[in-house]
Amino acid sequence: MSELDSLVDDESLVDLLATASALAAGAAIAVTDADGRHLVGATVAGGARLTLRLEDRLVGHVVHDAAMAPDLAELVRTSVEMALRGARQHASRVTAAQELAIGRDIQRSLLPRRFPDVEGWRFAADYEPAREVGGDLYDVFRVRGASHDVALLIADVTGKGVPAALLMADTKALLHAAADNADDPADALARVNRILCVERRTTLFLTAALASVDADTGNVRLASAGHEPPLVIRADGQVEALEAGGAILGAFPVASFELGNCRIEPGETMVLYTDGITDTRDATGAFYGESRLVALLGTLSGAGADDVRDAVLADVRAFRGDAAVYDDLTLLVARREP
Repeated sequence: MSELDSLVDDESLVDLLATASALAAGAAIAVTDADGRHLVGATVAGGARLTLRLEDRLVGHVVHDAAMAPDLAELVRTSVEMALRGARQHASRVTAAQELAIGRDIQRSLLPRRFPDVEGWRFAADYEPAREVGGDLYDVFRVRGASHDVALLIADVTGKGVPAALLMADTKALLHAAADNADDPADALARVNRILCVERRTTLFLTAALASVDADTGNVRLASAGHEPPLVIRADGQVEALEAGGAILGAFPVASFELGNCRIEPGETMVLYTDGITDTRDATGAFYGESRLVALLGTLSGAGADDVRDAVLADVRAFRGDAAVYDDLTLLVARREP
């Protein structure tokens, strides 16, 4: 049975074929189904013009020469099927757009409105959503039970819309709780990963980097779940990647996470980012890339947290130009004041 058969009954189609000649000569016909969907026929010079409607929505027209009246019914059937398919695709796009908007609202509600006041440290961040993709998160929060520790979090869900936003909300809550109770960031990621795999309600997964910073000493402990390594801008302009291996979250129940360590001295900065930064493309399709990011950061050793954030985003946008935006841009900067 064709798509049209479920909307317009066979008897109506037979009636349409029987009256095709009269329609072409100047008559008009309405074909309706039991649900009130209808096709309205009208005449044009030398032939027939059918206005195609689905319920109260205009979905197209069919213009046919009078000499071809015997073929009119088949033409109408084919044209209406195409029109209905187009209407449904449009409705699907509207629904998808609404879902993305809801997901983006949820996502924005997860971002911190302000950062905690940590003596000797400054934080800056930005999130620029793509047109059709949502799923990045950043956060800065104090670790309960460790008066000098502050946690830095950045994550990226491999999905979009409401499912991605809900997974991000779950993950944020779990990571906050895990950071308060785990031995270190690697233990926190392992705990969250086990929960996500056991309670798996989606096919989505995410990458994340979680750092615990001792605000007094500048000692940093970092764990990564398949995320881009944070970059540390040293006082002399050298840029170091803080590596820590680990699997993505929510994919493998049994997974291990390495613990990386470094020390941020006064006047030095750590930059966490999502792959939307390095995967940005210009009009030729070339990637922005990590090497360009590292080169830029090397010129910003004396810059404040806000200035580092603004410089990176400005350079990425200048590189992209008018090219399409395919992924969110998310950046989190933590600077130890000199």
